[in-house]
Amino acid sequence: MDPLSITASIIAIVGLSSKVIGYLNDVKGASNDRARCAIEASNLNTLLVTLNFRIQEATSNKPWYAAIQILAIKDGPLDQYRYALEQLQPRTISGSGIKKIGNALLWKFSKEEVTSIISRMERLKMLVQIALEMDHL
Repeated sequence: MDPLSITASIIAIVGLSSKVIGYLNDVKGASNDRARCAIEASNLNTLLVTLNFRIQEATSNKPWYAAIQILAIKDGPLDQYRYALEQLQPRTISGSGIKKIGNALLWKFSKEEVTSIISRMERLKMLVQIALEMDHL
C-alpha cells in the first residue's frame, strides 16, 4: 500500500475519531464507560496524527514502513479501529424531533460492548506505539 493510501486511511479515521469523541463528551448516563472510551479514543487519535506526519516525511524504502503497511491492510488494525468507532457513533433512534435528539444522547452500550471496543482501541494503540518506536531505530 502506498503512503498516500495509508495517509488517507489515517485521516479518515482521525476525522471519525473526532466526531465520536465529541459524541462521547455529550452523551449522558455512563460516566465510567463513556470516559474510558473518550480517553482511549483521544489518546489513540494523538498517536495516529503523529504516525500520519511520520508517514508523510518518510520514504517507502525505510524498514519500518513495512510495519505501517501491515497496520493498514484490509480488515487489519486500522480497519478494526474504524469499526469500533463506527459502533460508538450514535445509534439510529426511531422517533421524531426533540425525543429523537434526546435519545441519541443517552448511553446505550452494555458493559461487554464497551469492553470489546476498548480492547480493540488498546491493541491498536500498542501497535501504533511499536510502529512509532521502530521509526527511531
